[in-house]
Amino acid sequence: GGVSLVAHSRTTLKIMSRSALWRQEDKVKARAAHAQDVFARAVEEGRQNSHLRGIIPLSCSDDTFNMHPMLLQNIAKSPYFHKCVDTLTDWNGLVDEIYYEVKHLEPFTAGAQKSPSTAFCLLLRLFTLRCTEKQMHLMLEHVDSPYIRCIGFLYLRYAAEPSTLWTWFEPYLHDDEPVQVRQGRADTTVGEFVRSLLEDMDYHGTRLPRLPLTIERQVKVKLLQSERIEERAKQHMENKAAMEYFQKIGARVQALYGDADNPVTWYDAVVDRAILRDLESGELLERPKFYVTFPEYGNTEIVTLGEVDLPGSNDLKRSPVESGGSKMDCGRGHDDGGRTFEREHRRRDDRYRGRSYDDDRHRRGGGRYDRSPPRRERSRSRDRGDNLNDARREEKELMDLVLKREREKTEAKGRAYATSRPSAFRGESRIEESRHGAHGSDWKPPPKPKAPRREEKHTKSPPPEPKTAAELAAIEEKKRKLMARYG
Repeated sequence: GGVSLVAHSRTTLKIMSRSALWRQEDKVKARAAHAQDVFARAVEEGRQNSHLRGIIPLSCSDDTFNMHPMLLQNIAKSPYFHKCVDTLTDWNGLVDEIYYEVKHLEPFTAGAQKSPSTAFCLLLRLFTLRCTEKQMHLMLEHVDSPYIRCIGFLYLRYAAEPSTLWTWFEPYLHDDEPVQVRQGRADTTVGEFVRSLLEDMDYHGTRLPRLPLTIERQVKVKLLQSERIEERAKQHMENKAAMEYFQKIGARVQALYGDADNPVTWYDAVVDRAILRDLESGELLERPKFYVTFPEYGNTEIVTLGEVDLPGSNDLKRSPVESGGSKMDCGRGHDDGGRTFEREHRRRDDRYRGRSYDDDRHRRGGGRYDRSPPRRERSRSRDRGDNLNDARREEKELMDLVLKREREKTEAKGRAYATSRPSAFRGESRIEESRHGAHGSDWKPPPKPKAPRREEKHTKSPPPEPKTAAELAAIEEKKRKLMARYG
């Protein structure tokens, strides 16, 4: 009786464990189906919003958003994402959620096996809601949280047209607002975060979408130019004489300018007015900007501090620091060059006195100003040609530097891969050389000593012993039985 009871208990446990597994499997299937339904509903919501006015067009599929498939799948299954789809139905609510909940910008949560982070769940929800250009500008300029700004940059990097990225990112390349990108790591700046999105495809365990090669290299060239502009601005800020001169109305300077048809290069310009406060908020700017007029063509532009330089200094391509001059030399050359330049162009200066600053009349999108057609004089055309040649030469030098960095990066990855390979996949000679520190030399491992030959002994085997009569009779009997049985 006891044995049958134990057997019955084991059978019952087996049946219960099987039913529990089936129930668990049913729950997993139900959760997967629910996640698929929620994601499909969110995608459909985005498709309906894509026809609204001012929506930033997507350059990717409207149900993958250029995300890595594994990351997208994990976010779509996340209960937090499901909550976001149910509760965050507009842009304002999503921005508030970012403000209160996001603490870092990694795609996965630390300590959890491929659990998506809050930031990327909200990023996917923003993809499914869509974002207008006005809303994106508000995100990038948001003063309450750097995470609101950075999720805006991630949105653009994943889904916006690659050819528009530079226009969106350029004003923030050197933004110094602190932000924590990685959990438990030191803060970085918004500017460093923005530059990393343009330079690298690897993003903390996932991959950003690849940019077209031509656009990628053009962006890298512009980043190098931006570095030079930033360095020049820092040097000007440390040069008190230069800063005072730049803020004088009518000061003769050199300023950078370029458009869709011509590369960025230096032109002679006149300072019309220094901009010390933000035109919209009225807040004091950390660095002044300037209205400048290019006398050669008559057009007026707004330029930053790093886009102006001292008159007649260096070679029209480099800042005074890049030319090898010291800060004091820069200041003295500025004063002497400024007076000489003013004497040479005093007559032309009279035309720019009393210029009005009707911003509404001159302003065009992005703080730029309408330009009048260039005057077609031979001397000016020749000067402009020289400037354009210098600009193209500089762009070629920067492109060569970009290609060199790409080769060095590729070689570094190859070396890192070679050193990380298991020793079983390497040649034995390479292992021996690495042990003895003989890379690149003529050293060879010593030959192994030959084993001594063994002397062969040619001894004859003893003759077989003769069989007895009983053994012979047994053999014959065995043969007879075999013949009788098998014929």
